[in-house]
Amino acid sequence: MDLEATLKELGVDKSAAKVVGLLPLVYVAWADGKVQKAERESIFHAANEMGWLAGGGDAVLERWLTTRPTEAQLETGIALLNYLAKDKTHTDIDADDLQMLLLLCKDVADAAGSFLGIGRAQSREEIAALESIASSLDIKSAKSWRALQSA
Repeated sequence: MDLEATLKELGVDKSAAKVVGLLPLVYVAWADGKVQKAERESIFHAANEMGWLAGGGDAVLERWLTTRPTEAQLETGIALLNYLAKDKTHTDIDADDLQMLLLLCKDVADAAGSFLGIGRAQSREEIAALESIASSLDIKSAKSWRALQSA
């Protein structure tokens, strides 16, 4: 995979490559047609916790939260994440980070769902988005789900 060409296709500078890890979260936030305030806050919280806004990633994330990324961009982003998790020469993203993305995506889906525990936490569209991401990420070599949750 040509890293620089793929990043350029996504509108991401090489110095901000880690921001691609936020694309699945953005996809879940947009699943119901709009990014809600709580979803946005959840994404920024995850971005800061994971350190994925370095090198100008904040501008890219803001663009994705303002203008919905296309399905092709998501597919390219997921393919790039899978590639980066296997090739350690470019970033420190690994299979465990990919599995963590699933937890973070679920957090985004839950963020604007129920109110005081009443109502459905995730919409059908968000569930479908979560399933799509889970089936696309290559997490076979990640820690077990149970180990990840207790870490």
